[in-house]
Amino acid sequence: MFFFRKKSKEASTSAAPPAKIVFDDRNLDPLLHYVEHYSGVNLAPKKEVLKQRLVLFCENNDIVSFDALFARIKADEAMRQSFINLITVNETYFYRETIQLEAAVAWLKERGGKARVLSAPCASGEEVYSLSMLASEAGFAPFSVNILGIDINSEAIQKAQKGVFSERSLHRLDEHLKGTYFMKIAGEYAIVRSRFLGVDFQVLNIFDDAFLRLEPFDIIFSRNMMIYFDDVFKQKTIERFHKLLKNGGRLYTGHADLVPNTPLFTKVTQGRLSYYEKV
Repeated sequence: MFFFRKKSKEASTSAAPPAKIVFDDRNLDPLLHYVEHYSGVNLAPKKEVLKQRLVLFCENNDIVSFDALFARIKADEAMRQSFINLITVNETYFYRETIQLEAAVAWLKERGGKARVLSAPCASGEEVYSLSMLASEAGFAPFSVNILGIDINSEAIQKAQKGVFSERSLHRLDEHLKGTYFMKIAGEYAIVRSRFLGVDFQVLNIFDDAFLRLEPFDIIFSRNMMIYFDDVFKQKTIERFHKLLKNGGRLYTGHADLVPNTPLFTKVTQGRLSYYEKV
């Protein structure tokens, strides 16, 4: 709620005093609960650190309390997206956990035909582009592997679509890969778009109804997202991935992700490689 003072007759011709700024910890809890309901992310353990970022966010947007912020993000889609961008983390690099990427591409090669792969969340796109590069290097024809990257963070998706990355992000790539798939411009690396046919990105929340309207996938990559979820949202996530996977499809998760026990998937372990197969 915004705070206003009733004008007196004496003050009617003068400017109204500035709104009182109040950031009460008690009013932060409903906001964090909304975030978890909306995105699955449990921010309660980071409440104190997050509070300072939210105060600065409010001040930069002329919002005078956490109550007022809560009201704004519920009513204003653009404000809600800015808020989600603030609280979500997007840090990754090319060819991360390569053993999973290579295993996925090899499995698709064995199956033959066209394939669909989902990266959720895709952050700024490095995982999606890495999969596309590995598929190309494995001899897949253009558009034979379609890869969709989705993320709740619109700024991350914009960066993925732009396709310009720092040298640090490419530190695991050799000179052949850099020279084939990128152009170096002013110290950064821009993708060669003709090398990434079949790649697409979309701002999408996995808990939105629109997520379940996507076409089925052969493989879903979801690495280092469920570490932020409690057991309830982990189960919801697994159920949604199950609905979007084709029969026998694979789910690859991060090493730190704790996947709940479920009859929907069978865990497969092959040395250092592990994944989940749809039952």
